[in-house]
Amino acid sequence: MTEEIRQRIRAVKTWLSDPQTRKLLFSADPATQSFCQLRLQWLADSNALENQAEKDLGQAPWLAPEQVLIIDDGCNPLSVLDTFLAACLTGSRVRIKTRHHREWLVALCRHLDPGNTRYDVVCPGLSEAALLHGTDTVIPAGNDALIRHWRAVTPPHIRLIESATKISAMAICGADLPAPELILWDTCLFSQQVNSSPRFILLDSPMIAEQLSISLTQLLDELPRLPESVRLLQMAKNKELTLRHILTPELKPAAYSPCSGWGITLQRTFDPERFLPYGFNLIAGNTEENLKRAAKHWPGQLETLSYHGRTDPAAIKASRFTRYCAAGQMHNHPLCLSSTVTFITDESKAKVTLTTQQDM
Repeated sequence: MTEEIRQRIRAVKTWLSDPQTRKLLFSADPATQSFCQLRLQWLADSNALENQAEKDLGQAPWLAPEQVLIIDDGCNPLSVLDTFLAACLTGSRVRIKTRHHREWLVALCRHLDPGNTRYDVVCPGLSEAALLHGTDTVIPAGNDALIRHWRAVTPPHIRLIESATKISAMAICGADLPAPELILWDTCLFSQQVNSSPRFILLDSPMIAEQLSISLTQLLDELPRLPESVRLLQMAKNKELTLRHILTPELKPAAYSPCSGWGITLQRTFDPERFLPYGFNLIAGNTEENLKRAAKHWPGQLETLSYHGRTDPAAIKASRFTRYCAAGQMHNHPLCLSSTVTFITDESKAKVTLTTQQDM
């Protein structure tokens, strides 16, 4: 790790430790706000940044982009922070266009770059031509429409690093349920709007699935209130599922809380068409087979799988998810500081070896 990276890490940790940073709002949901602040405190108080920089950037030569453009349309401030740190700590200039996280990003950029020459949170109305001017790497983070748009407008010579929507899930095996707060923590943080939020929960025991459904249904009214637009979407989908239940009964009809907007479904077959957009979609059946169905339904889109109870490691690893963790840890992503750099391949040694063999 170079001295320049050490200096940048020290500057970032000074901002993380600043009392004013503790007052910044990352989410209107108190639990999510607390989680984000705890993450920042951990980054400030530990050697996580130093250790990760040494691990990611200290083993091989690399080149950082001259200027990175981050297009952020997501709901996860921690993901945006990680992307910014990956670009900032490796020495790139950074431009950010963000929909939801402007206030704290402006505070961070002003702290690290008072002259506003290296890090800039741009005006929302800035044209795409101006955004792309001088840029050699674009990182769009958001839904499929955003990704498709930036694929279309980004010139071929500019590197595109896509941060698209992903699907995560939870698997509960056997008769032992995780603590309810772990399921609620994984599901309800960030209002279930980030890639690491579980879209469905697999259980191999119908009896345990029924037990979990009953206990979660009793908690729906107490969960953080979802925005009105989301509650209306949930209500409409719940009515649709209620009618479908009358025609083709599943284990039980969907449950929906008009108070909070959260809901729960329980079914025997893997059918995403019967999922509520927000809430707990329980599937009772063969976990390994349902993991295969998920991989087939969302090819290349699976991200985090949390699991609890007795599991078959081979089946878990064959499920096509790219990250595995225990229940309650779905949003504790490991740092990655090498996501924007290009590692340099040195083929000189290989060429010398090949030449020597040919001479023999």
